[in-house]
Amino acid sequence: MSSSFAWVPPGLDNELSHLSLSEVCLHLRNYLGNFVLDDVAAIGYVNRLINDPQIQGHTEAVRLLYYSLVRTMEISPLEESVMSLVDMLKADDSIKQRLSLLKKLTPDPALRERAQRLYTANQNAQGDRLALQMLTDMPACVWAAVMLLRHDQDRGCPPGEWISKFQCLPKLAPFWNTMLFNHHALIGQHEKALELWEALAEDAQGPYSLNLAAEAYRATGEPEKAVILYMRSLKLDPLQQPIRYRLEALANPFVPERNLPDERTVNIYLYSWNKADFLEKTLLSLASTHIGNARIKVLLNGCTDDSQARVERIREEHFGDRLEIISLPVNIGAPAARNWLIAQPETLQADYTAFLDDDVDVEPDWLSSMLTVLEQHEKAGVVGCKIIAPGSLRRYQYLYRTPSVVRDDLFRISFDSPSVKFDTGLYDVIRPTANVMGCCHVFRRQALADCPTFDLRFSPSQMDDVAHDFELLLHGYEVYYCGHTSCVHHQNTGGARTPAQVGNTLGNDVKFYHKFYESREQMRQFMLS
Repeated sequence: MSSSFAWVPPGLDNELSHLSLSEVCLHLRNYLGNFVLDDVAAIGYVNRLINDPQIQGHTEAVRLLYYSLVRTMEISPLEESVMSLVDMLKADDSIKQRLSLLKKLTPDPALRERAQRLYTANQNAQGDRLALQMLTDMPACVWAAVMLLRHDQDRGCPPGEWISKFQCLPKLAPFWNTMLFNHHALIGQHEKALELWEALAEDAQGPYSLNLAAEAYRATGEPEKAVILYMRSLKLDPLQQPIRYRLEALANPFVPERNLPDERTVNIYLYSWNKADFLEKTLLSLASTHIGNARIKVLLNGCTDDSQARVERIREEHFGDRLEIISLPVNIGAPAARNWLIAQPETLQADYTAFLDDDVDVEPDWLSSMLTVLEQHEKAGVVGCKIIAPGSLRRYQYLYRTPSVVRDDLFRISFDSPSVKFDTGLYDVIRPTANVMGCCHVFRRQALADCPTFDLRFSPSQMDDVAHDFELLLHGYEVYYCGHTSCVHHQNTGGARTPAQVGNTLGNDVKFYHKFYESREQMRQFMLS
């Protein structure tokens, strides 16, 4: 048994700082196997790679550094620091000319530094005021325009009134128009995005923008154009593994077998603790979906609010005797609640068992979609869906995860979604992975027979669903993600808020490491490269 557990604070920078140069390369390749690289993640890898004193003698690290910089420059083509680094690695006259122009448009350094501090501190309104002042003083000030556009993107808004003040120099206009296209495409303004796209020169259409344009055309009813653009993107950047899955999805459109919930026996299990409002909304959402003859069990985990009365009313109005209420006198925690439900005789009598959190909204065909994936992949033990954060603009909350670092002293799991979280449709795919989120997932009967318990050591919550998926993998099952259906998860419990929750999270990290320590060689096989 190892006693050399290394705890690493959350965040990409912290994680990469604990890795060797070769391990950083593996980490980046794992990221590329899960997600398309965006500028936010790319900068994290660039900062780690370029500051490593050993990089000059490491061919792969130099290549991945250059790759990350080029991808960043494509997404942020007016970022001076990135262009300078690219030019340093591989001299380019066109980049030098662009840098020369930008340096002539530099705002007052003190004002820029002050605005940057405000944005870093999330005092965005004050930062915007300073950026607007810069545009008033210098209408061609690219730095101010970029900062204002970036803030609008963070909010999911089209460019504000400030854009009328910006007078972009003609030689910089192609790069600015690319950024505008990316902005409108990300926030789902497809018509405006395509209007900009069709005016862009082909040499301004890099992989990142090609991916966005592909989804804009797909969303407006032209999937054939989407395929052509994705193929161009993949030819320019073959490291984009998610694009291969997306091309497969476009070539073979997913059609759920809507009759499966009627033809198969299915359990739907929920558990809840004092969230009557959310639980009520979840059950009403469930009632509006096609679940066939599925039977529902709701475990009230020591609730002291009016959850029972609300569930009884919904049972009478929507489900009748198909819904059973189990009321426990105390809160036994999430893993034990799952185990209590799995221990019900019906679990091993039904073909499939679904678990839903008590704070989700599900789509009409969620069950038929996920059952279809299980029926199409006989080794699949569990399938999960795309998890969306609440709000008017669709943003990813959780897609899927794999091991990203497996060492004798350190076990880390990859990020659950890309850094830029707008749901463009790129991850509307079916693919194997190592973990899907436990707020909406469906199990094959035999998988629960072979792995019938969620680990109580992770009580009251967090990491038990991840650990269970990994146990399925170790038992020879596959874990599948189905991005063709989604659910909205209203309360993301992944981030600790109170000191007690922080302590629980830290404790679960230690437990997780030791739980899989003896299986670390097998865990390495689940990393992507």
